[in-house]
Amino acid sequence: MSLAKMKDSNGMKVRSRTVRTKMSMVFPLPSERKYLYLHQQSTDKGKMIIADLSAACRYYALHPRMKELMEYILHHDFNGQEAGRITLDSGSLFINLDEVELKTKDRQRLEFHKRYIDVQVPLLKEETMGWTPMSRLGIPDIAYHPDTDCGFYTQEAKEYFKVRPGQFVLFFPEDAHAPVIGEGRQRKLVGKIRI
Repeated sequence: MSLAKMKDSNGMKVRSRTVRTKMSMVFPLPSERKYLYLHQQSTDKGKMIIADLSAACRYYALHPRMKELMEYILHHDFNGQEAGRITLDSGSLFINLDEVELKTKDRQRLEFHKRYIDVQVPLLKEETMGWTPMSRLGIPDIAYHPDTDCGFYTQEAKEYFKVRPGQFVLFFPEDAHAPVIGEGRQRKLVGKIRI
């Protein structure tokens, strides 16, 4: 990580951090004053991204449907909406608005998907999520099932991080993840983009 001096939109000097991944890609991180946080983990075959929703446009190029999904999330109020599936394009692009009871770390399994990118957005409260790149895992404990696009590992995640309302996480098929960790009830969005 390196520090560089920059100017913000008001011409004020700010310090910005950059993250260099193994592929020598650099992602600028705006100053802490703007509360924009980006965390990317990168291994040979694994990557996940956590960022502020206000920075969603930075990630539109990751998939042709990313902009459509993120624009829908950014321009809709989900507070009064009932839990359920929001279909944007049949089985190719949809959002699950979930109401779930958060679990302890030891009760939550790592899950993985092969056909969809997950875009997870907590709505009510901070949520802990676990992450492990698939390249660091062996054979799943519960085999992948194509009908549900899901398989599971019973071991704990290698890393845990917190995601707040106003942030989102992108999990790719290379990312085994353990969401919904914490205490109490959570309302959240789980966007699904077909690969």
